[in-house]
Amino acid sequence: MNKRRVIVLSSLLVGGLLAAVLGLTAAANAPTPLLPGITAKDEHPNGCVDCHIKIDETKDYRLVNLPKTVKGHPDVSKIVKKLPDGCELCHNGKGKAPDLPLVLHKIHFERGADNHFVAFYQGQCLNCHQLNLSTGEMTVKSGPANW
Repeated sequence: MNKRRVIVLSSLLVGGLLAAVLGLTAAANAPTPLLPGITAKDEHPNGCVDCHIKIDETKDYRLVNLPKTVKGHPDVSKIVKKLPDGCELCHNGKGKAPDLPLVLHKIHFERGADNHFVAFYQGQCLNCHQLNLSTGEMTVKSGPANW
């Protein structure tokens, strides 16, 4: 092997090792991602009802108010006892009401960074969903309706 080839191969080897060490160092120093219920405390174990609350007389984010904003939507406060489960009585993809997962994902992610869920909660799926680490199953959190 000629001297020039040895120098090129050695340079490539040293460069590759340096890149690997720098990559491992960067990965080791990377911040732990915020994953509620996995890497951090789950501040919203009941999903919807933990965020959709009445703060004061001018800031009432309870979901009982949402149907009032949709023309023709019936008052569901007497029949829906658990959220979002109760909403699926109608929003189940089988009737005229739009499928609940489509509605919720659109509402929570439309407008991107201008959306409160994205801006304030970083669009974190685990605020609404729960991941079973043993099975890998993702479910929707639910809680009592806070009418």
